[in-house]
Amino acid sequence: MKASIGIIPIFISHMGCKNDCVFCNQRKITGVTDVMSMMDVSTHIETYLETMHFDQIEIAFYGGSFTGLDLNLQKEYLQIAKKYRDCGRIHKIRLSTRPDYISVEVLELLKFYEVDMVELGCQSFHDDVLLKSKRGHDRTAIFTAISLLKAYDFKFGIQLMYGLPGDSETKFLESVDEAIKLRPNCVRIYPALVIKETELAELSLGEHYSPIPLDEAVAVVAKAYKRFTVNDIPVIRLGLQKTDLIDLGADIIAGPFHPAFGALVMSFLFFDALSNYLNQYGHHDELKVLVNKSQASFVSGQGKTNWIKLSEIYGELKFRIISDDSIPIHTIKIISKNTTHSIDVMR
Repeated sequence: MKASIGIIPIFISHMGCKNDCVFCNQRKITGVTDVMSMMDVSTHIETYLETMHFDQIEIAFYGGSFTGLDLNLQKEYLQIAKKYRDCGRIHKIRLSTRPDYISVEVLELLKFYEVDMVELGCQSFHDDVLLKSKRGHDRTAIFTAISLLKAYDFKFGIQLMYGLPGDSETKFLESVDEAIKLRPNCVRIYPALVIKETELAELSLGEHYSPIPLDEAVAVVAKAYKRFTVNDIPVIRLGLQKTDLIDLGADIIAGPFHPAFGALVMSFLFFDALSNYLNQYGHHDELKVLVNKSQASFVSGQGKTNWIKLSEIYGELKFRIISDDSIPIHTIKIISKNTTHSIDVMR
């Protein structure tokens, strides 16, 4: 059985990043505006540990460019994390940063404090997209950073964003393919959102940028998810999580935000698989659809949207969804009167 993993997030907000990307207002995204003191960090960790019951627990520094922090502050944060690791109360340490904030000196420090995973906010592998988004680095910086991470035997993750200025479906999927070649240990995929008090907000108001529609974002990110999955690369996040600050009409003023964006992506993939089945075999009686219990909701879609769309296309359908934990993840088994078909949703 796969080990359960619990994350203790420590948000360092916009700290450490000297760059102002057009899409970023990190304090809005994390909901954090003040620097946590070392005592606050310890209290924060203790509060999480009181209720966490997982096989493995990780401390994760999120929300900024950790390796761009003042060196002494990096050491203070990492000393606390390593203290909890050394006494066995947590098991791993991860952090996120920018590709151009990786160097030999940086990795020597992270290795000393036994950091396990470094996630890189790459966003795109296209230089024109990086330039228009004011990322402050080019694609070469990504390859250089990952080469160093591999040389120092760090696990690494890649974060990609779809819908930035100058981006397109073709360019984004090319970035996905570039990421696959690098064999990251995990991936996060976000659609570009227009957040208050960012340059992207100004560009959209001036009609110099058009946010991507939700349905397009779901369809394109679904293609990316499928490519990573068939290449055995885990996608650990799809879209931003809903918080009190991140909500349409509050701090997000435009773009494909949905509180269950990941579920929409998965439902799209199951819809596609069911649609392909009906195109090939049609339907003449009630169909039983067996699916792993953890993914049963993706078959019908939110508010039964998949059934509604399929009925509009193929006429009235009779489906019975059966949860069956013997069915592998990302698989559906469709049983009709005379046939049984097992379908890999990712292929």
